[in-house]
Amino acid sequence: MIRRFCAYAVLRNLRIFDPFLVLFLLHDVGLSYLEIGALLGWEKLLSGLLEVPLGVATDRWGRRRALIFSFSLASVAFVLFALAPGRVMAVPMLSLAQSIYAVAEAARSGSHKAIILDWLTRQGRRAEKTAVIGKTRFFSKSAGGAAALIGGLVVWTSGHFTPLFWCAIPPTLACAALIWTYPRELDTPDPTAAAPTTSFWAGLGQAARRPEWLALLGISVAFESQIKLALVYLQPFLSDALGAASLDVVAGVGAIVYGGWFFAQGLAAGVASLFSARLAGTDPQRALRGIHRLGAVLLLLVGGLGLIAGSLAWVLLPVFLALAALQNIRRPIFVATLDDVVDPRFRATALSVETQARSWGYAISALLAGALADLQGPGLALLVMGLTLGIAALVRRR
Repeated sequence: MIRRFCAYAVLRNLRIFDPFLVLFLLHDVGLSYLEIGALLGWEKLLSGLLEVPLGVATDRWGRRRALIFSFSLASVAFVLFALAPGRVMAVPMLSLAQSIYAVAEAARSGSHKAIILDWLTRQGRRAEKTAVIGKTRFFSKSAGGAAALIGGLVVWTSGHFTPLFWCAIPPTLACAALIWTYPRELDTPDPTAAAPTTSFWAGLGQAARRPEWLALLGISVAFESQIKLALVYLQPFLSDALGAASLDVVAGVGAIVYGGWFFAQGLAAGVASLFSARLAGTDPQRALRGIHRLGAVLLLLVGGLGLIAGSLAWVLLPVFLALAALQNIRRPIFVATLDDVVDPRFRATALSVETQARSWGYAISALLAGALADLQGPGLALLVMGLTLGIAALVRRR
């Protein structure tokens, strides 16, 4: 099963458009940063609204079925993305595609991690959860990096970003087929688990009043939303930097260099995730606090220097690399820590609550960052992201 979990991680991340999404919207569609922020924010807002209800449905009616539905729906969204450029109704088509993709992501979110945690519990291997999630994340991020390199080749040979969406459909459908081979008993939580003594909503309300739950949730929302958004803004920065060096990403050899950078970033992030269990040690909460503080410092560095210089310097590329590594070291530690404070029957739901909250944080931040980037460039947007994460870290300390 662990091999299948890793295969899932590979297929799930062969979405070769991901590192080029902002460039696709800028060049092939012709949107402004504000419009891009609104489109990205809408997807996160909608997926956030659906996270909890779909998480509840997933826990009760089948995690395997939810995942198969999710990947099938995502394929439909990719078709719409690919057909949108050059059409009079391009923006409505993109909005529909983002809406469908939001539903697909909300149905998927938390389900596979819940399956992994449930399987480990059934096998009496729950102590391995941080290591196993870290291993699957290694394959996930490494595959994402390889996908970026493949995407660079596609952009170089085609001269457009649109074909990337067609290329993402086969591995997405293959992932749905892989999930179909999972044991049917993993559709639902372990029946031998102790039944909850209260209703679901009452239990969730009790959990929400626990200090450790609130602390985990609040800082995770700040960290994940700001770091993920910052890594999105690496796309136009890197494209502009390559263009300034006469290595155009659009229909140029710069697409290979661009894809190569994201390959290196994905590989570094994947390798970093393997150290999660070792870093967590006997005090995962302390490890999480250290990661949050370092992330805030790095974001402030990137944003501050970017704002002062007017454009981000090449020397700051390793900082983006470090941010990606931190995000992927942190995630397995967080999931394992969260699993210690939630009812095993509601793992997918608990993860969905966290994902919903950070989706809303991302949605609000994406719209604000788009407006700031149009006004003053990505540097100001990144500086505000760093301040947001820094304030959250200070509040958590208190």
